[in-house]
Amino acid sequence: MIDRRPIWLTLFIVCCALLFALLAVGPAVWLLVIAVQPAGTDLSSATGGLTLDNFKAAWRDGQMGRPLLNSVLTTVVRAGLNVMLAALAAYPLARMRFRGKNLIFLALLCTMMIPEQVILVPMFRIVVGLSLYDSLIAAVLPFGVTAFGIYLCRQAFLAVPASLEEAARVDGAGSVRIWWHVMLPLAAPTLATLALFSVIGAWSDLLWPLIVLQSQENFTLPVAVTSLMGQFSTNLRAAYAGAVLALVPIIIIFILLQRFLKPEMFGGAVKG
Repeated sequence: MIDRRPIWLTLFIVCCALLFALLAVGPAVWLLVIAVQPAGTDLSSATGGLTLDNFKAAWRDGQMGRPLLNSVLTTVVRAGLNVMLAALAAYPLARMRFRGKNLIFLALLCTMMIPEQVILVPMFRIVVGLSLYDSLIAAVLPFGVTAFGIYLCRQAFLAVPASLEEAARVDGAGSVRIWWHVMLPLAAPTLATLALFSVIGAWSDLLWPLIVLQSQENFTLPVAVTSLMGQFSTNLRAAYAGAVLALVPIIIIFILLQRFLKPEMFGGAVKG
């Protein structure tokens, strides 16, 4: 006999889901509504017509072209480094045997418990000591690899059947070739997830670029959007429009990457 939920329970679950969805999407919708309002209307009002002049002002007067390019460069490099370096570091921790492996992995997990704000001062002093202050390299290098990325890739590599690795070694493949031709393709969903997290984190990162970037030509998009709040203090709709423009690329990236987020790709790797 199939158990059916009571109607009240189904309604309660649906209402809770709608409430959580509203809490998640509501601020973005409100931001968009304010961004398309014409000048002279009340910020708390959803009426008054629609206009795209705020987006034009944010792009033209806010000079968001260069910050957009800087954000694309830092995001691509930072996400690419995080995926590749995390996968490289995770492979020996998952598939090789050597003394101190578990201790190293435990130390990596412990670093995940340290808040980023605690290490900002040491990172800043290191960046200044390397003469990288006010450069895009300084915005990328400290976050080129993360402990979370190594942990995620390690767990994915542990899920790969050992028989695949043994078969590759019988065929004469070395560790690097196994990592490239066996581990990475089978861990593609995990790598795509890590890439998505890395892109979102790098694209929306404000605190660290705000500290290490001083010249306007080196500003990333979050820093430039923050500066719009002061530049358009008399027309906050233009600043909100700039924030909406900053959301568009990350939404496109999510749409492009979501087809790789398929954990069932592990299924059928080994028959029988």
